[in-house]
Amino acid sequence: MEYFEFLKNINGVELNSQQKEAISFDRGNALVLSTAGSGKTTVIIARAGRLLYENKCRRKILTITFSKMAANDMRDRFQSLFGSLYRSKTEFSTIHAFSYKIVGSFYKRKGIDFGLLTNNYNVLSEILKSHYSKSYFNYVSDEEIENLSSAISYVGNMMINPAEYRNYGIEINGFDKIYEAYRAYKAKNRLIDFDDMLLYAYKIILNSGQYRSYIRNTFQYVQVDEMQDTSKIQHEIIKLITDDNLFIVGDDDQAIYSFRGSYPDFMLEFDNIYKNGKIFYLDNNYRCDKNIVEGAKNFIEGNKKRYKKAIKTENPKINEINIIRVKSRAEQAKLITDELSASGGKTVGILFRYNMSAMILANNFHENNIDFYVKEDRTKFFGSPVLYDILAFLSLALNPKDREAFSRIYYKSYTYFTKGMCRIVTESPRDDLTVFDILDNYKYFDYYVYDKISQFKTDINYINKLRPKDAVRFIKIELEYLNYLERMQDEGRNNMSNSLHILEILEEIGSYCSNIKEFIEKINNLRNVIKNASENKGADIIVTTIHSAKGLEYDCVYMIDNIEGEFPSEKRNMSDEEYEKLIEEERRIFYVGMTRAKKILNIIVPGNPSMFVKELIQANKK
Repeated sequence: MEYFEFLKNINGVELNSQQKEAISFDRGNALVLSTAGSGKTTVIIARAGRLLYENKCRRKILTITFSKMAANDMRDRFQSLFGSLYRSKTEFSTIHAFSYKIVGSFYKRKGIDFGLLTNNYNVLSEILKSHYSKSYFNYVSDEEIENLSSAISYVGNMMINPAEYRNYGIEINGFDKIYEAYRAYKAKNRLIDFDDMLLYAYKIILNSGQYRSYIRNTFQYVQVDEMQDTSKIQHEIIKLITDDNLFIVGDDDQAIYSFRGSYPDFMLEFDNIYKNGKIFYLDNNYRCDKNIVEGAKNFIEGNKKRYKKAIKTENPKINEINIIRVKSRAEQAKLITDELSASGGKTVGILFRYNMSAMILANNFHENNIDFYVKEDRTKFFGSPVLYDILAFLSLALNPKDREAFSRIYYKSYTYFTKGMCRIVTESPRDDLTVFDILDNYKYFDYYVYDKISQFKTDINYINKLRPKDAVRFIKIELEYLNYLERMQDEGRNNMSNSLHILEILEEIGSYCSNIKEFIEKINNLRNVIKNASENKGADIIVTTIHSAKGLEYDCVYMIDNIEGEFPSEKRNMSDEEYEKLIEEERRIFYVGMTRAKKILNIIVPGNPSMFVKELIQANKK
C-alpha cells in the first residue's frame, strides 16, 4: 500500500499537498517553515514513518526537540501510528538528554567520575553573597540569583567569552568574576550543570573523529523540531552529528527565547549554511479563526528580519479581534472576572508578558470563586525583595520592637542608617525597648543622626494610621523607598519596571483591606491561592505567560497588560540597533500570544495603549 494511503486508510491521517511534499523529502538538508497551527509535528512524525515504511533507513532516525514534554509527545504519537514496529529504529530526545548520553558514555570509558548539578540555586546564592559582602546592599534576592543563572546559561549557549559580558547586555557588575567562581566550584567538586552537558558534548564530538563517526553511523537521519529555539552551541552539535543530511522544522516568527540563548539567525541563514538545501512551506493555519490569522499575519509583517510567508487558513471568519480599553489593571481584572463568571465549557487562556501580571487576576478569581490553573508557580512576586521590604516596613509599624524587620530596611529609606547602627539594635540585650529607643539611648552618634532617628520613628508610627494602599504609597514616596530601588537598578541588581509593577500590585491588594494586619493576612492567603492554583491542572481557565503558552491553544484568549512601556518594554540604555532587535522579538512574542486563540481573541489595554496595540489597529485597516 502506498504510504499516504496507509496513513489515511489505516490511521485516518489526511495530509495537505504542502505536508506531503515535505514528508516526501529523502536525503540532504531541508528547512520546513511552518506557521502557527500548521501541523508541523505531524510532518516530523510522518516523515520518520515514511523513511522506515519505505525501507529508506537502514540504521536509526534521531529526532531532537527542546523540551522533555515535546519529546514524549512525539514518541507517543509515533507509536500511536506505527505501534512497536519501528521502536528500535527511532529515538526522540531533547538536545540536553542526547548530549548527556554522549558525555556520560565518553567519561565512563575514560574512567572519569562526575556528578550532575541539577539545581545551582544554593551554589550561586553563596557565590553572590561573597561577591557582594563588601557592598552596602549585600542582601541577595531570589530574583538576583535567577538573573545570574540565566546570564550564565546565556553565555554558555551563545559561546560567549565571559569577559565580554557587557557587550551582550548583561548588567550584572563583575559578572566575569562571578562566572569564574562558579566554574571553579564545579571543577573542584567534579560537577557539571545542564549547560555544561552541551559544552562537553560539543568538545567531545569536535575533537574525536572516532566518536563523531560512531554517532553518524548510528543515526542515518537527523530531524530537529522548533529549530528557531536552537542556541549557537546546540546548532554546532547538530551540524557535527549530521552527515549533510538534516531535516529541520520551525517558524522564525515564533523565535521568542533569546534570553536563554536561542539564535534564529541559523534559520534565516539556511541557504548560506547548508548549500543546495531545500525549503518547504507549511502556511495553512488549521487552528485559528480567519480574523485572527489575518490579523496576526498583518501584525507580524511589521518585522523586517523574517521569511515572507503566505500565512492563510480555510477556517471561516466568525469573531472579530476585540481590543478593549480600560482604565486600570483592577478594572481589567474585574472585566475578565465578570465575563468568566457568566461563561463555561470552553478553554480560556489568560496570557501576559511577565509573570507578575497573574497576581491581581488571581486575587480577583479567588474572591469570586473562579476555578483556575496557574501554569507555573513562578510569579516572582512571592520571592521578590520588594514584597518583603514593604512587609518589613509594615511589620515595624505594627511592632517597633521587630529587630528583624528593622535589619531588613534600615538603609532603604531616607535615613541611610549604617551597618553599625543595625548591629547596635540587633545585639542589644534590652528586649523591652523599641529599635528607636535602643538607637536613641546610644550616646556616640553625631547630633544630626538623632534627628533622623526621631523623624523615622514618627514616620513609621504614622504608617499605622493609613489604609494599606496609602501606606504602600507613603513608603514608596515619603520614605524614599523608590530612591533605593533606583540605586539598586544603577548597580545592575534589579529591574525598576518589575519593582514598580510589584508596588502597583501591593497597592491594588491593599485597596481591598481596611488595616495593615488584614493586608498582611491577605498576602499570606494569596500565596496559598497561587500554590493551590499551580496544582489545579484540570481547570479550564489557564493563567500563564505567553512563553509558557507556546505550543498550546485555547478556545478563548485574553492578552492582558498591553500598555505603553511594558509590552514592549522601554528602550532604556540600548543602542538603536539593540532596541530594534528587542522590538522584533517582542513583536514575535505578541504574535505567539495572538495565535494561541482558536475562536476568540481579546486584547485588553489597562492604560495607555502599547505600540503593538497601535500597530495591530493600523495593520488591520489594510
